[in-house]
Amino acid sequence: MKLLDAARDQIRQLLGVVQTRLELLGLELADARDHLVALFAFTAVAVFFSGVTVVTLLALLVVAYWEQRLAILGGATALFALLAILAIWRASCHAKAGADIFSDSLQALQTDRAALRPPAQDSHVNPD
Repeated sequence: MKLLDAARDQIRQLLGVVQTRLELLGLELADARDHLVALFAFTAVAVFFSGVTVVTLLALLVVAYWEQRLAILGGATALFALLAILAIWRASCHAKAGADIFSDSLQALQTDRAALRPPAQDSHVNPD
């Protein structure tokens, strides 16, 4: 009976560890989801208001300086292209920074695996 009780205790402890790790994984998924939702919402708002601002400012400049309209539109095109390249670069940097969403769970599982390994046997045991 003692062996059966010990096995039950081991299984109970193992299930407790698995439950804790799954809860940690769930929390990390929720954090990642919240991060993405906020990122998309702020991006949508920023794109909308930036677009409205740029269009109205460009229309104002073209009307105010009608004779230089080609230079204004050409300069605006070059500026917008540069800003688009900068935005794409920043978005790719941000995407790479969020790539390790399961790092805490993986670290905890590695710690668990290390704790469950049997101790290393000494290879220089004297057979007395």
